[in-house]
Amino acid sequence: MGTTKKWRNLQGNPRLSLVVDDLVSTRPWRVRGVEIRGHATLEVGPHALGPHFSPEVIRIHPDRVFAWGLDT
Repeated sequence: MGTTKKWRNLQGNPRLSLVVDDLVSTRPWRVRGVEIRGHATLEVGPHALGPHFSPEVIRIHPDRVFAWGLDT
């Protein structure tokens, strides 16, 4: 993770947006998703995500969260 363009971009500007969306069905047309806007901290070292992850982690600190089409 520490060698990616995403990591380098966040070093210069920690603002970010993450969108996860899904097409539930096409008939009827139903979509759902979440958008998280905030800032990132870049962390290096041991973490609890597991050994298959790199030691570099991007932690998102949300300022705004938008959701659509989710049943809560």
